Amino acid sequence: MLSVLGSSVRLCDGISRREILRVGSLGFTGLVWSDLLRAAEQRRPSSRQRDSFGKAKACILIFNYGGPSHLDIWDLKPNAPREIRGEFQPAATNVPGIAITEHLPKLARIADRYAIIRSVNHRDNDHAIGTYLALTGYSHPRNDILGIEPPASPQDLPSLSSVMSKLRPADGRLFSYVTLGDLRHFGHNDSMGQNAGCLGRAYDPFTVPFVRPMTTGNGALDFTQVGTLWASVDAGRMGSRQRLMERITSAAPALEATADTRALDGFTRRAYQLLASSASREAFNLDREPQRIRDLYGPTPFAQNCILARRLIQAGVPMVTLYSFGNRDWDTHGANFRELKNTLLPPTDQGMSALLLDLESRGLLDETLVVWMGDMGRTPRINNGAGRDHWSFCYSVVMAGGGIRGGQVFGSSDRGAAYPSTNPVSPADIAATIYHCLGINPRTHVSDQQGRPLVVSSGSPVQAILA
Repeated sequence: MLSVLGSSVRLCDGISRREILRVGSLGFTGLVWSDLLRAAEQRRPSSRQRDSFGKAKACILIFNYGGPSHLDIWDLKPNAPREIRGEFQPAATNVPGIAITEHLPKLARIADRYAIIRSVNHRDNDHAIGTYLALTGYSHPRNDILGIEPPASPQDLPSLSSVMSKLRPADGRLFSYVTLGDLRHFGHNDSMGQNAGCLGRAYDPFTVPFVRPMTTGNGALDFTQVGTLWASVDAGRMGSRQRLMERITSAAPALEATADTRALDGFTRRAYQLLASSASREAFNLDREPQRIRDLYGPTPFAQNCILARRLIQAGVPMVTLYSFGNRDWDTHGANFRELKNTLLPPTDQGMSALLLDLESRGLLDETLVVWMGDMGRTPRINNGAGRDHWSFCYSVVMAGGGIRGGQVFGSSDRGAAYPSTNPVSPADIAATIYHCLGINPRTHVSDQQGRPLVVSSGSPVQAILA
């Protein structure tokens, strides 16, 4: 059972003797003395920090696995040599002085709703460890494992979404953390960083996977087994709770295959109960969406995921991670411009712009943090296959909604978008900003199942983008 140091979650006002005695165990999680010392620092919050703290009640994280090309989307360099600037042109947005790619016209018209951070950087220049860093805010202890994709482990640090599900859980009718699509690279092992790790399986997400095998060409979510289960557990047709539980038990194999809840009996039973609740069934029911809303988002699988993410947030799920494409990631080593122009950017433009406008029209954007990010960017120089390769040393992240002041760019890159030239930002800072907007002090610490202390973030919120 997970315990929290002290009688309740507390902030790091200092390092206690108990913590000093236990710090020797931190190597297990990859935390070191510098992390704990940094977490113990006291800083007087600015007025902007105070005003934005906890402004978001929920978060939608759009995670673009594979490394979107920052030079061709958010940080174009039209004056660079052709082998760097590429084929796309910058286009003006509705905010004077801010330009993004010509292939995001809908997002260009609402640039006042979001902030672009153009100076994010790290050294974990491979997908497995880069994803782990992006989703947890901490480097993997084995950041030398380039090209290797080990499976997720119970010793991993928790994703920031799992921390959120622990510290800001949903009410008893709904899941606290849902992922739309499962994160795998070319069918390999589950990528590290998306689960609860050492916090325990109770804080893993409920996952609706993409259709497997990934040969359908559409990357759609697989609701088949979930729908079958719900049809069999309609409480209105059952004579008693006992009958309901019997039917749920009989459907266990389908649920386990869908929700990946094989490990803990208690958690599995809880997942069954949540799936059987009318609130959950209603939140997942896309058939309730009017046609005009479907048209706003578009017909793509990414659009479906965005609508579902909004429905889940509207129902009260505090954390939804959306893995944007099931059959195609953003790892554009070849045909970068063709893939972006024809496959990746059009559904992103329509789906994400619709999500922001839909949330705003319902009065939900001010209390919903929306984050668009990946594990890295792409190389400044175009390779011989008209692609760009791995580049974690500078890339862009976009944030909108609760706690974020839109219509601005923070940080800048050099002439080739290779390295930050001003205001470098780390993945730990991105994590700290997310926690801050959600009302969790980044210096909060919890303990894992073995009682070892975990500081939720060693970074600092990016003050300039806070509302």
